[in-house]
Amino acid sequence: MTRSGGRDLAIWRPWPPAILAILAGILAFLVGTTVETFIIQAVHGDRARLEWISDVVVSIGIVALTYLWLHLRASRMRLLALEREQVAVDEQLRLSAEIQRSSLPAIPAATPGFRWAARMIPAGRISGDLYDFYQPSAGVALVIQGDVSGKGIPAALLLSAVKTLFRTSVQDATDPAAIARRISTALFAEHAGLPYVTAIVARFETAPRRLTYVNAGHPPAYLHRRCETRTLPSGGPPLGLLAEATYTIEEAALEPGDVGAFVTDGVTEAFETGPRSVDEVLREALEQARAGRPLAAICDQVLQAASEGGGPAAVPGWQDDRTVVVFAVDGGP
Repeated sequence: MTRSGGRDLAIWRPWPPAILAILAGILAFLVGTTVETFIIQAVHGDRARLEWISDVVVSIGIVALTYLWLHLRASRMRLLALEREQVAVDEQLRLSAEIQRSSLPAIPAATPGFRWAARMIPAGRISGDLYDFYQPSAGVALVIQGDVSGKGIPAALLLSAVKTLFRTSVQDATDPAAIARRISTALFAEHAGLPYVTAIVARFETAPRRLTYVNAGHPPAYLHRRCETRTLPSGGPPLGLLAEATYTIEEAALEPGDVGAFVTDGVTEAFETGPRSVDEVLREALEQARAGRPLAAICDQVLQAASEGGGPAAVPGWQDDRTVVVFAVDGGP
């Protein structure tokens, strides 16, 4: 059986170019003489006087072969040019992805009264999600989590602008509504409503312990206390969508042991057709966080569950960026 298979493979090996050229020449000769004989018989002419027919057939064949060869060569040149362009684009995307990863903020190592963890999984090479932390003073931390409409390089460019606007805004204001309004106004002035950014802008304080936040068209945050998990919706339109957007702040008192999570729609939509709901998954994860499981492991747990979800039913092959930010309230400042 093995030898027979070997012989079959040997038969189907590509023939050398020289043999193919000889066979093509023989075929051209046979076709030429056959066509010539057919025409002579059809017109009942003298073979000696109609020998030019084979010359015409051969000439046509040479012209056709020359054209095909030149066309093939031009096609190969265009293909090589496209391959070079694709290599350049891939390299640019790779560098952009590296720059974006390197620009992710470090998770605050020591914010009095709070612990943090964050994870991001892009749908492609470049993500349209962001998160950032800023600590203007002891006992106060400002956090933003956002999701740019669209994907790819345009989303990544807007992402960088949002991060810069956040860092600029928090230098003068710590009110989440004021920060959201400044970012939204600047984005609309530049892009006229498209693209836009859904976001949560939050301020964490330790004296007293509380969370003040604005939800700008973003999936609701989750807060788990003892055996109860509740959502934190409300706020206003996405950042940059309207010319004069207004935002309403919401407050939630915090207690030692509270844990919570911010997620992007890449997480919430992943569970739309799965066996479990996003509420169920996050409640279970936050209960484990409250029981002492590391917050980084909680982020990984949520993202793993989201990767197993089916996504929106009406969007075959759906993929989206997924980001989770988890916080925990410590026992003392």
